[in-house]
Amino acid sequence: MRSKRFFVQAVLVLGLGGVLIGMSAGPSNGTAMPSQDQAAMDQMLKYANPGPHHELLKKFVGEWDVDMALWPDPAAPPMKGKGVIKGTLLLGGRYLHGEFEGAIGPQKMAGREIIGYDLFTKRYTTFWIDNMSTAFLVVSGVLDASGKILTETGQYPDAMTDGAAMQKVKNVTTFLEDGKFKFEMFMVAPDGKEIKSMEYLSVRKSN
Repeated sequence: MRSKRFFVQAVLVLGLGGVLIGMSAGPSNGTAMPSQDQAAMDQMLKYANPGPHHELLKKFVGEWDVDMALWPDPAAPPMKGKGVIKGTLLLGGRYLHGEFEGAIGPQKMAGREIIGYDLFTKRYTTFWIDNMSTAFLVVSGVLDASGKILTETGQYPDAMTDGAAMQKVKNVTTFLEDGKFKFEMFMVAPDGKEIKSMEYLSVRKSN
């Protein structure tokens, strides 16, 4: 029974969920699927399809103009720049792919992200890479009761220690009026103090 359950699991992971859905009506010879196999399939499919929480991802879809502010020195005025974001849904609305391009002065910036909602952990997760590092930033968190503020936390290697220490971060995305959202990144010190390091204000481009 364990080997059969593993097989069902493996097929789903390989992206053949549609085949299993077709099989759920029963084998082609008209015999019923064994109850333990059906139960294993139903359990896996419970986590295979996007649900209500994935609706949030649609808010990021489209093309956006971005005003950027970065604080390399918290005591000094921020550096300002401009950018664009293109957001598209992936894999039947299970994930959001964001493409960012921008610049602050002569410094060109580019980044890519994948955002999704994990039905297992019941948390949103964002995976980010950019041209300013070779490290991967993964943060996760939850949406507040208003449905307008997504707070995610994580950590990435601290370059000042050659990666021996990790820098904690907190990202906050606030949905403003329709067609506008604000992204803020905070560095979290060992004592828990939060220092704002970045802010993006994104406005949807008009068609």
